[in-house]
Formats: sequence, structure tokens, C-alpha cells
Amino acid sequence: MKKYSRYLAYVKPRIWYLIAAIIMGLIFGASSGFGMPLIFDKVLKQIFIPADGVSYSIMHVLGIAALIPMIFVIRAVSGFISGYLMSFISLEVLRAIKQDLFSAVQDYPLSFFDKHTTGDLFVRLSTDTQAVQNVLLSFASEMLRQPVQVIGAISFLVYMCFTNGDVVFLLVFIAAVPFCILPVQIIRKKFKLNAKLAAQTQGKIAQHFNENLAAAHEVRVFNLQESQKSKFYDLNLYFQRLVLKISKYELMQQPLMEVLAALMVSITFVYAYTAKIDFSTFAAIGAALYFTIDPIKRIVRMWSDFIKITPSFERLNEVLDYVSTVPEAKNPVSVDNLKGEIVFENVNFSYSDKPVLNNASIVIPAGTSCALVGGSGAGKSTFAKLAMRFYDPISGSIKIDSINLKDISSFDLRKNLGSVPQYPVLFNDSVYNNIALAKPDATKEEVYAAAKAAYAHDFITELEDGYNTIVGERGDRLSGGQKQRIALARVFLKNPPFIVLDEATSALDVNSEAFIQQAIDKLMENRTMFIIAHRFSTIRNVQKIIVFHEGNIIDFGTPQELYERCEHYRSLYDKQASLI
Repeated sequence: MKKYSRYLAYVKPRIWYLIAAIIMGLIFGASSGFGMPLIFDKVLKQIFIPADGVSYSIMHVLGIAALIPMIFVIRAVSGFISGYLMSFISLEVLRAIKQDLFSAVQDYPLSFFDKHTTGDLFVRLSTDTQAVQNVLLSFASEMLRQPVQVIGAISFLVYMCFTNGDVVFLLVFIAAVPFCILPVQIIRKKFKLNAKLAAQTQGKIAQHFNENLAAAHEVRVFNLQESQKSKFYDLNLYFQRLVLKISKYELMQQPLMEVLAALMVSITFVYAYTAKIDFSTFAAIGAALYFTIDPIKRIVRMWSDFIKITPSFERLNEVLDYVSTVPEAKNPVSVDNLKGEIVFENVNFSYSDKPVLNNASIVIPAGTSCALVGGSGAGKSTFAKLAMRFYDPISGSIKIDSINLKDISSFDLRKNLGSVPQYPVLFNDSVYNNIALAKPDATKEEVYAAAKAAYAHDFITELEDGYNTIVGERGDRLSGGQKQRIALARVFLKNPPFIVLDEATSALDVNSEAFIQQAIDKLMENRTMFIIAHRFSTIRNVQKIIVFHEGNIIDFGTPQELYERCEHYRSLYDKQASLI
């Protein structure tokens, strides 16, 4: 139960609601399990089997009869209040879990998303939390009432057995009760295993569907429709079989329990006959048996439902318990506006077991525009991501303005950071809001100025609703070049001292690239800038170039210096020049 203890913390702020629910649950259970059989016994005995010579007035009969609806009213009110309060608590807990889950994902480093797909995370946030919510709602409303009802009913049976001298019956009943729980114990392991596999498969289905939608262009270009359908069919069929197995085990419990319950009633009937127990006592015992067996069936069913969602709990815990590979500083150094001097000291980094950066050491003065050049997989992007602290190095240190990145809060660091990725993502919102997110308190004039600096203002004003145009999911209503210019406008608006551009002009036409290049040249002034370059035309005005080869920094200097002394750089430059 240790893995579920974290959820008790969510209940603590709602402790008074829980206490009230417990009290109401106790009243419901006592009035059902003990009160109802007792009323049956007293009413039947007093009214239908009166003592010799005793005659009751109609008012007395009405008073005794009123006890039955009174018990039902108490049951109804206490049951409603208990169920409502527990439902409120469970929904509050689930809301808090969802919020914590979403908040946790926001704070995790990029390495977290290397191991968890978007489809799987979506299932955890939506389907897994919904499954937990559905079961907890049922569990919360019954978890107090049913056990107390069982205890109340058994207490009445003990009372009846001792007052009537039928202790043997009590012993038979106690011996028979475990057999009602036996079906769950037999199938619990298989039930849990299949529930876990079903949850994992559901994540795979969501991921496959998500990938298919994201790759709609590639699916059609390469005629992958049939293979995609086949893969989805196999996953869907496997999920169906797992759910059928879960249903099979679930449905087996109820009939087995009902047969055992019927057997107990039959034994009670035979014993009552041989022991010459009167009808009123038998009826009261029968009511007590009902209020014992029925809640036991409900408890078993709740336990089955709980077992079914234990994989969901485990999947939620896996996200909530994730230990960040880029932890926040315990006592962060307070920084405001950084200058942007970047220092790598003997930095090593690898993805899994594959080394990507080897013993990298370099000093990049503040305000230096610096291109990162090298072949694919040489370590350029990793170098930039480490500088932005999306990852932490395995060994060595990275400093900005002589402060280790690990000693700066991620908020303060990224407050001083701007970035334009090769494939920027826009939110399904207006063009204006997509630019303004870089500086939420920006004025309209500042947003327009940023768009003009990124050479985006003209095409924005030509859109159907101008700056109020909704860009669509991931910005799909705009072209690649337009999206990049919107992303570049964000950087102009934020105006940070440290900027990373990942081939920011790759999707632009020749004319737009010329204008953007002028804008980037302006942006380079008095700030540190990394430009991950695949085309040398985009870095002709940079001050310095870092040359990467197979995870190593092999040279650092001005473009002219490198062309003269670095054979690898000259080879890359000449090859690209020959293609123009």
C-alpha cells in the first residue's frame, strides 16, 4: 500500500469532509446491518406473534410500523450525505492529481520525453485518470457503508445466536463467509496481469493513432495506409482480447458468490427447521444474512474494480515519481539580466550508451555570434541543448557568466534565453497571441515592431483576420516560412541576451531569407547567439565558428581563420559551395 500513500496527502486538506462522511457511513451501515433485522424481529414478534392475552391498540401498531420507514429515512439521508461527501472528496483528489500530473510534465527535462511518447502521456492524463476517477467514485461511496453494514449484520447475528442459544449456527456462518471471498483470491493475479497489459496496449494504440495523424503526409506519399491499418488492427484486436479476459474473470466472481450465498441460505433454512426456530426469528436472520452477503458481494466487486485500475495507479505514479535528470538548484543563485559568456569545461554527454559529446571545452565571450558547424550527428544540436540546460552533462560543467547552470533556477535561465527551432510549433490561437506569449505584458506596438523586425508584419496583415487570425493546430494554416518568422518575432519581442537559432531560415524563399538575414544580423549585436548551421549562407556574418566532428570540438575561430587552417571546415565549405 506504500505506493498509494501519496494519495492520502491529497485527502488531508479535506479531512473534515472525510470525518463527516465517515460518521454518516457509520450511521448508514449500523441502520442497515443491525437496525433493519432488529426491526423485522421486533415488529414480527410483537404484531404477528403477541404474548398470550396481549392486544395492541391501532396507535401502538402504527407506532411500531413507523419504525420501518424511520429506519429507511435514516438509511437514505445518511447514505446520501456519506456518498455525496465521498464523491466530492474523490473528485477533488482526482482534480489535484490531474493538475499535479500536468504540472510535473511541464517541469520535466527533454530527456523525459525521450522515454515517454506523447500518445502514452495523453492516455495517462486522460484515460488512466478517468479510470481511477470512475472506480474511486464507486469506491468512495461504498467503502465505508458496506463494511459497516456487514459488521452491523454480523453483530445482529451474534446477538440473535446468543439470545436464542444458537451458537452452532454462528460458527457455521463464520466458517462459510471466507468462501464468498475465495473467487477473488483465486483469479486476482491473472486479473491484475491482464489489466496491466490492457493499460499498456491502450497507450500503444493512442501513440499509433497520434503518430498516424502527425504523419498524414508521409502515409499518403509512401502508400502506408494498409500497413498502418494492419498495425492498428493488430493492436486493437489484442486490446479486445485482453479486455475480454478481464471481463471473463470479472463475470466469474458474481455467479460463484451467488451460488455460495444461496447455499448459505439453504443451510440456514434447514438448520432453522431442525432447530425449530420460529418464523419471526428466521425472517430476522434471513434479513441479517441479506445485509451480510449483499455488501460482501459489493466489496468483492469493488475490489475487482480496484485491481483493474492498479496499473493506472502505477502508470500515474511512474510520471509523478519521475526523478528529473535536470534537477532544480536547492539554493539557486539569484540572476537578473545575464551577459551571456558561455564556458564548457570538459563536458561529456551521451544518449543512453551512445557518446555524443566528448570532453568539450570552450570559452565563448559574451556578445559573440557563433555558428555551430559539422556533419549530421557531430554534436551541434546537443551542444546547444546543453547550453540551454535542456540536458545536464554526464561529467564536466557548463557556466554562464561564471555561474554553473546547475546553480541557476530554470526560470531565471530561460528568462534570458530565446530560441527558434528548425520546426517551430505554434499554438492553436491567434497570430498576435502566438507572438505575445514571449512577453505577455507587451504592448500592441511592441508586438507589431517585433513582427516587422522578423519581416512577418506584411504577410500577417494580408491574412483573413490579420493579427487575429487563428493559426490552426501546430500552426498548420501557415506555411513553414511563415511559422518560422512568427517564431523569430517572438525572439525579437523577448529580446534576450542569449539566443539559439536552429537553421531558422531553412524554410524561407530566397527573397525572404535575404530580409531575415538582415534581421538576424541586427539581432546579433551585443548578444550571445548560437546558430546551428546546415547552409553556410546563413552564417556568413557570424563572428566565430565552432567546428564539430564525431562528437568533438576540433576548432574554433573566425570563418577566414578556419578556412585557412581547418581542413574539415574547408572540406565542408567547398562541398557546399560546389553545389551552388
